[in-house]
Amino acid sequence: MYGEKLGGAAYRSFEEVQRALSAGGYLNRVVAKAFPRVTPETLVRRLIRRRVWSEADLALLDEAAALLNGPPRAYGHVIVDEAQDLTPMQLRALARRARGGSMTLLGDIAQAAGPVGYRSWEELLGNLDVAVRIEELRHAYRVPSEIMELALPLLPRIAPDVAAPIAYRQGGEPPRRVPSRDVLADSVREAVAEAEREGSVALIVPEALRDAAVASLGEGHVYDLVVLTARAVKGLEFDRVVIAEPAAIVAEAGGVDGLRQLYVALTRATTTLVLVHGQPLPEHLS
Repeated sequence: MYGEKLGGAAYRSFEEVQRALSAGGYLNRVVAKAFPRVTPETLVRRLIRRRVWSEADLALLDEAAALLNGPPRAYGHVIVDEAQDLTPMQLRALARRARGGSMTLLGDIAQAAGPVGYRSWEELLGNLDVAVRIEELRHAYRVPSEIMELALPLLPRIAPDVAAPIAYRQGGEPPRRVPSRDVLADSVREAVAEAEREGSVALIVPEALRDAAVASLGEGHVYDLVVLTARAVKGLEFDRVVIAEPAAIVAEAGGVDGLRQLYVALTRATTTLVLVHGQPLPEHLS
């Protein structure tokens, strides 16, 4: 092509041809059309035929971005709370950001609410493919021993390979069991009675009773009282807790997941725990 005319001009070298083709972005447009750049979104969408993104897809997009564009920015130290709820793909995404550095993972296997029900920290950390050191903090300072003793029989089912916590505090009120023919009405009554005492109060109910419980309390009450499901109460604590129909909480989630949600609900109180039930209590609590 050298010495020939291109677009009405004569070129003597390859560099001149390259400059001419690059003028106005012409060469970039030609290359982009011949070799289109694949984005992480395009790759994942084509592989799994995804039209609408969900939170679970974020880890897949991160994996695709690392494969196409290289690993993301790394940090010297990464701290992660509630690590027991992470999937293997989410753990891989975190490990990419800690390469060459270190990580601190915090959590409680017994309170796992994620899609993967790990039996132990060893099982969870096996997804990181790095050297790890596990430190168990067994002393529980928030939940008094009287309440913890009620919840502990659930541990062999929900976290069989985890050592039972040791309640440091003693002298709390023993948990109360209130048999009922009208669980909703009696749960609200118990919660209001607890709210008249000092401290914060949570009424923990099955999903099926939440709207009715909120409506029963009305909008005009002045108590420091909230209505929550067992799933929503995770990570929170209250001075006093009333749990409505524990068996229904277990049944809604089913199996081990249901027992884990109940364990979370049982361990939210720092002073008083009341169980209101029309159905027999789960065998581990009876």
